[in-house]
Amino acid sequence: MTVDVLIKGGTIIDGSGTNPGYTGDVAVSEGRIIEIGGRISSAATHVIDADGALVVPGFIDFHTHYDGQFIWDDQLDPSFSHGVTTVVAGNCGVGFAPADEKHRGRLIELMEGVEDIPGIVLDEGLDWSWRSFPEYLDRIDGKAFTMDVGVQLAHAPLRVFVMGERGLHHENATAEDISEMASLVEQAMLAGALGVSAGRVLEHKSVAGAHVPGTFAEQEELVAIAAAMGRHGTGTFQIIPLGAVGSAQDRGASVRSRREEHRRIEDLARASGRPVTYLLQQFPSDPTDWKAMLSYTAESTAAGLRIRPQTSARGIGMLSMLDGHHIFRFRPSYLEIAHLPRAQRAAAMRETDRRAAILAEEDSAAAMAKDPTGSELVRTTRGRVGSTFRLDMPLDYEPGPDKRLDAIARAQGVTPQEVLYDHLSAAQGEGITASFFLNYGDNSLDAVYEMMRNPLVANGLGDGGAHMRMMCDASMPTFTLSFWGRDRSRGPRIPLESLVHKLTRDGARLYGLTDRGLVAEGMRADLNVIDFQSLGLETPVMTHDLPSGGGRILQGARGYLATLVDGVVTRRHDAATGAKPGRLIRATAVRG
Repeated sequence: MTVDVLIKGGTIIDGSGTNPGYTGDVAVSEGRIIEIGGRISSAATHVIDADGALVVPGFIDFHTHYDGQFIWDDQLDPSFSHGVTTVVAGNCGVGFAPADEKHRGRLIELMEGVEDIPGIVLDEGLDWSWRSFPEYLDRIDGKAFTMDVGVQLAHAPLRVFVMGERGLHHENATAEDISEMASLVEQAMLAGALGVSAGRVLEHKSVAGAHVPGTFAEQEELVAIAAAMGRHGTGTFQIIPLGAVGSAQDRGASVRSRREEHRRIEDLARASGRPVTYLLQQFPSDPTDWKAMLSYTAESTAAGLRIRPQTSARGIGMLSMLDGHHIFRFRPSYLEIAHLPRAQRAAAMRETDRRAAILAEEDSAAAMAKDPTGSELVRTTRGRVGSTFRLDMPLDYEPGPDKRLDAIARAQGVTPQEVLYDHLSAAQGEGITASFFLNYGDNSLDAVYEMMRNPLVANGLGDGGAHMRMMCDASMPTFTLSFWGRDRSRGPRIPLESLVHKLTRDGARLYGLTDRGLVAEGMRADLNVIDFQSLGLETPVMTHDLPSGGGRILQGARGYLATLVDGVVTRRHDAATGAKPGRLIRATAVRG
């Protein structure tokens, strides 16, 4: 017998989270794993030598925003470069279906404001060849990708589709509105939606400054949607709850608010009978809030509800770099040289007179008006310069307090803005800084470690396709394995078996993808072969490969000897093969 692919001599970490790694061969035919053994003698069309390497399931990234990118792109970077073989979009309550023509512009404004996807990119990239959610799925189903893709129905476009201007203006839904929304949810689930998403976070606004439709929806509306999702026995409900309020001095108000928020999540799980996953982060205003939320979830789980918080494997925030976002970009003396290549721009910034001018100037109001999203980023980060961290090479995503710009400024007798300026403009202009808004409240990842070690917490928030001018958190799978499994120096690490489980089987089961996420006979052959000692992240770079020449930060990886999707090799030695075996996942096709 000749098999399609034979992976020989690798250390198999199967994704179960319980079985220790072991050495063996893996045989693949017709998209399935057909045999696992110490030595398989079958002839093979393709042989991959995995001696000294890890063989693990393909990574499942269930928190992405590729809703628009699905239409114009079939490669799906940055996720594709990081061993991801399945992505789920339609998160956080924002998306592009269902959509009437008159509301398309508003949906683009929402995605631009909430997820930092430039409106001009969406204007050019979306063909709007759909109106209903099933038609949107059909549009995606006509394409081939480097990985499998799935979509959730987002609450904001659903609400606007049913309620029109009333939904945009946050009016309460009538009984008729709720009934129609529930009917459309059932229609979406029958068409193959992987679930429903919603958001209640006040910080999420459109580029025009409007809150996301559904932010203030009454609980009756969300419960009805959750119940409709669950009527067919499929689907996962994803929600962003309200964040912690107050501070340590107002602990009582924070506890009351968050307890009530968790009860809302419990209502959704109870009404749907399905898993509910909510975003769990460490808030700087209340650094221990996450512990309370986890305790509420543990109580609910003991009572039989299926609730899974999800968190990020590192601090959540914003990168500043000369070719991307930085607080000097709208200052007149910088605008004079903004067109120059990066190295020449850095040299010009180091000129004594220009340096003094840029540091002293106010932002150009005219320039800011042309880029509302960029302007908001500047306003957000300008007041956080002191708490921003210098990221030294190789990139250290757990920088100590001595790397904060205010600490460096005190040591040098200068201002934090001067430290930032000199770091960005040094040498060839490759300097990078990070401002962590969440999950870094103690200037460390200790809280993240505790969350990740909790079996209730899922690893999510890669945000592929979103925040593309701020960060590249879609590189999270590579970071998770290399940092938590090998490189962390400021605290304990996490066993590889647990990390692989979090990246594979755990996420697959959360979204009902029962055919993947495990190296076992009969399972779908979505696999990664990884040189673990070489595994690592490349330096983030700004590219301009989006529709209309839009820019985005990409962060490559090294150490992936091979990635297989449906038994087809899509990457070999960190380079694309050109294969596109990925297709749309419809829930009814993969769930029992």
